[in-house]
Amino acid sequence: GNDKIRLLNGLTFEDLNIQPGTGANSNSTVIQDKLTGEFLAVLPGVNSSSINRNNFATHISGNPVTGWNATLLEAVRTDNTAPPLASRNMAMVHAAIYDAVNSISKKYSPYRVNIDAPAGASEEAATAAAAHRVLVSVYPAQAVKFNEAYTSSLAKIPDGKSKDDGIALGQQVADQIITWRSTDGASKVVEYIPKTDPGSWVPTPPDFAPGLSPQWPEVTPFAMTSGSQFRPAGPPALDSAKYAEELNYVKEIGKIDSLTRTPDQAEIGEFWANPEGTFTPPGHWNQIAEAAATLTGQSLEDSAHLFALLNIALADAAISCWDAKYQYNFWRPVTAIRQADKDNNPNTTADPLWTPLWINPPFSEYASGHSTFSGVADSVMSSVFGSDFGFGDKGDKSVNSLRTYENFSQAADESGMSRIYGGIHFMSANVDGLSSGRSLGNYVVQNFLKA
Repeated sequence: GNDKIRLLNGLTFEDLNIQPGTGANSNSTVIQDKLTGEFLAVLPGVNSSSINRNNFATHISGNPVTGWNATLLEAVRTDNTAPPLASRNMAMVHAAIYDAVNSISKKYSPYRVNIDAPAGASEEAATAAAAHRVLVSVYPAQAVKFNEAYTSSLAKIPDGKSKDDGIALGQQVADQIITWRSTDGASKVVEYIPKTDPGSWVPTPPDFAPGLSPQWPEVTPFAMTSGSQFRPAGPPALDSAKYAEELNYVKEIGKIDSLTRTPDQAEIGEFWANPEGTFTPPGHWNQIAEAAATLTGQSLEDSAHLFALLNIALADAAISCWDAKYQYNFWRPVTAIRQADKDNNPNTTADPLWTPLWINPPFSEYASGHSTFSGVADSVMSSVFGSDFGFGDKGDKSVNSLRTYENFSQAADESGMSRIYGGIHFMSANVDGLSSGRSLGNYVVQNFLKA
């Protein structure tokens, strides 16, 4: 059954075993990963000899929504987009696709734009036009690439009124989303001057870069009433036993030459790192959503709904998390451990040469962005696919890895822990980030894009 199939990302034709199914699947094609033997997909009623290098992607690439999502993630990589801006751009693309498709299908409640589409307008054309229009707006330097994808998408749709109406609709919706977000504060310049007292974030080695995106707490939310709606309670007091316990834990497991971190924990740290130049943490969850949508054979309407719900929530996760970061301004482990003689805690000891496994990113520690993004994604994905949906994940193409999960919650928890194994976060930032993220995700599911 489908529950046993793992769909894995980033595979090429050479990575696959494609053969006729047996038994209950005898009139189907079975696709497996050569390396691991994992089942990727069962294609009912498809003759295995008809699948070749040129067409295999169309058999396991889902629908135009997942196709445009892959184009979007590649654009994020190419641009080296930071996570907050990446999450905003992803939400804009998928909000436009959703409202365009939903204006035709009327299957769900509208998000921002509700147009009475002409009868028979093409959902595929509307998807392509909406995605293309927003992508060119947010990544103008990559317009040539988007134009090629757009031409290719439209070539698959028969010419005529249905196609023309779909294109016009997609462009109209995209323009309204672009106009709405043009005044959302994402490009506002905010000067941030770090404090220097113990416990306060200061720029960290080796780059000592200034705080990233200090304007983000004030960016207009996609679903929340304000950036502080899901603000967590804050890090433990410096002189508390809890703080000492958390510092001493990351001091051992997160240092570059740790003797307590296992090889698997080190791999987890790398697998979920997703720094700039990759698809970023929100992009990681978009890739997982692509896999789940394809595996379950989602319709275009349902994929438009899934990706809009997920990305509206992920974009607000960035706003919510950055609200906490710039509210609490808490120092990173690398600063805290090197300056532990200043924290007024008898149970911590300074190590002025302590170095984390991973370079600490240029913004304050609490709460964890990875944990907030992952908590949100767990809530949204579990609401759509169930709380026991197992899957495999190959991560970003910059890592050569494969990890499998029993459910979305397990993956979210592992993503959060990855930052502690990397020496980047304390436990409270992880636990509280997951918790506030899950609350935010549930809020979006319960209040937006209802059937």
